Amino acid sequence: MEELSLFIAFFGALFALTNPFGNFPFFITYTEALTPRVQKAMAILLSVFLVVFFGLFFFAGNAILHFFGISIPAFQIAGGIIVLIIALSMVSGEHMDRQKKIMHVDGVSGENKSLEEDFEEAEAFLPKVLVPLGIPIYAGPGALSVVIMYGNKAFSAGWGAVIYSLIVIVVICLIVCIVNFLATPIRSGLGDQGLEILVRIMGLILAAIAVTLFIEGLAAINSTFTVPAV
Repeated sequence: MEELSLFIAFFGALFALTNPFGNFPFFITYTEALTPRVQKAMAILLSVFLVVFFGLFFFAGNAILHFFGISIPAFQIAGGIIVLIIALSMVSGEHMDRQKKIMHVDGVSGENKSLEEDFEEAEAFLPKVLVPLGIPIYAGPGALSVVIMYGNKAFSAGWGAVIYSLIVIVVICLIVCIVNFLATPIRSGLGDQGLEILVRIMGLILAAIAVTLFIEGLAAINSTFTVPAV
């Protein structure tokens, strides 16, 4: 039961922070100069990168925090504040405003290419847009905070929870891949207003998650303090 609740909470938090439906316009913007086939190859390569990147912080997050002398409760509080700021920007509509102001990038087009050539072109183009498309748009500080915090919870709960959490990472990145793969028809179907409504709803959910993270971190810090006997 604990593993299932962890799975649901981690899935909800990471889905809201990677925000596949809210962020795919960035993907369209940064890759629109590419051919549709190379765009699809880019969607796959980007998702593979996210799996590896999130996996690294899932397993090595605690070591990174210990290296800098940061406690898990302190990181939860800081992460909660960051996530809350992101959530408020989504609810207020600033997230969409920033998306509309993103600059375009140059790509390479071509016809009648093999699948291997499509992936070679996408692989060559990926480093040009990895920042900021991969980091921090999809794998921002909020998402990395959640991965590290839930990674710590998973390892405390046992290997079953670890496996469930890794499944969450893979499934979320798969969703990102599918949404980016179908980015153009999805945007046409939702329209600008539908997309903005979806982003605001996700922002509201994310705000609730951020407050929960903050309270848990605060409670953990308070529990370490003892009141001296009089």
